[in-house]
Amino acid sequence: MKKTLFLFLVTIIPLAFFSCKEKPVQGTVVARVNKSVFTLEELNEQIPPFITVPVDKKEGFIDEWINTQVVYEAAIKKGLDQDEPVKKKLDLVIKQYLANELLQKRLEGEGDVSEFEVKEYFTEHERDFNSQIKIAHILLSTEEEANKILEKLKSREDFITLARTFSQDTITATNGGLLPRYFRYGEMFETPEFEDAAFAIQKISGYSNVIQTDFGYHIIKLIDRKPTKEKVTLADVSINVRQYLMTLNQKKVMDEWLDSLKATADIEKHYELLK
Repeated sequence: MKKTLFLFLVTIIPLAFFSCKEKPVQGTVVARVNKSVFTLEELNEQIPPFITVPVDKKEGFIDEWINTQVVYEAAIKKGLDQDEPVKKKLDLVIKQYLANELLQKRLEGEGDVSEFEVKEYFTEHERDFNSQIKIAHILLSTEEEANKILEKLKSREDFITLARTFSQDTITATNGGLLPRYFRYGEMFETPEFEDAAFAIQKISGYSNVIQTDFGYHIIKLIDRKPTKEKVTLADVSINVRQYLMTLNQKKVMDEWLDSLKATADIEKHYELLK
């Protein structure tokens, strides 16, 4: 239902791919390129413990390491690692990687959820789990703009016209802000704030207050609500509910931890320069 939240979404090629070993090899060598080796132990470290990978797929890991290593060595020979733009990008990757590693260590063991909490959440949202809704929205860049549109709606101005004129969602704006299909509770995992606000609208043609997400500021209108074809029970969604609640708990821990770190740091920012 929900996707686990991470502070940094960054793709890192395993550092083992770039290892250049001058020290004695420890482990079973499964590949070698010049002086660099790739061991069976390093390969297995790339595979999560809960996943079983067939031998032919592991061969692909070896081939990928060889491909990466030969290109890497060619890049070093050309001095690409000394190129200033490249060095800046590498510094950023290292910072993001280390920050993400520390964050994950900080969240280990945090966010545990009891059976009671899972049942309580399902009971509160049972109607939502057994509903599917069709909605429209207006997306604005700033809270000030969104509040102005909300006032226009309260003055009975037409939602479709306002969406077509002001919405920053270019995909839905031409259709009056209408999203293309019905959504079940838990499908809009990318924006839980948006989902909760949409399902909280009680009346057809009713609309939400201003909702902030990573994409901007939204006003949501409920177009239709109908029951799901099959009744959803706690057993159907308990795992997803537990994961969602754990994510919320971890986010709270993460936010408090970040606030404490920032409170002791000398931070300066100039949003006005972005205009």
